[in-house]
Amino acid sequence: MLRKVPQQARSRQMVDFILEGAARVLNTAPLAETTTNRIAEVAGVGIGSLYQYFDDKEAIARSLLRRHLEESAALVHGARLASGGHDVSERLRAIFVACLRDHRDKPMLHLNLIDVCGGVPSAARFDANIGTMVDDLAAILRDHRPEAHPDHIRLCATSLHQSIVLLVHAAVSQPALERDGTIIGHFEALDAANRKVLDLHLRQQARAAAAC
Repeated sequence: MLRKVPQQARSRQMVDFILEGAARVLNTAPLAETTTNRIAEVAGVGIGSLYQYFDDKEAIARSLLRRHLEESAALVHGARLASGGHDVSERLRAIFVACLRDHRDKPMLHLNLIDVCGGVPSAARFDANIGTMVDDLAAILRDHRPEAHPDHIRLCATSLHQSIVLLVHAAVSQPALERDGTIIGHFEALDAANRKVLDLHLRQQARAAAAC
């Protein structure tokens, strides 16, 4: 994504300026209609400085996607810690609502990032930040069902993360779904079904133990 990694504070600040400028541009127009010249203009940097760090606008967008994943992981972690002590359904709903609000603030930017995500190889797309988000969801499920097998917890957490991603992206693409409450109701139904599967695994686990 970066042509070179900035080492000095001034270089890191330059990259930040470029990414912040790109985020502002991509919140107003599709990536296909954006140019590196426009990004440099909004960022307040020279086009030569931009090309020191990025090959093209797609590389800038991929860096924005990486930053978005880092911010999303921090958001999910913070929501998990803040919801401690509440019912499992409330905790998971709080994470979903936090992600919804984050995407609602800059809808066009997130639509652009959704498109970029589809063009990134899976090894880069499913990076450590996504693993961190799954870890946080798994921690909530583990608090709810500490006796469950770790593999079952992980599977349910992964499924839940995918549900959150799909529903949040659907809400960005179709804002009416959030306005009429459909999207939250759909999440709650999927969450309940997911935890029902976890309970089924627990019953199977208990029967297997009793048979020994």
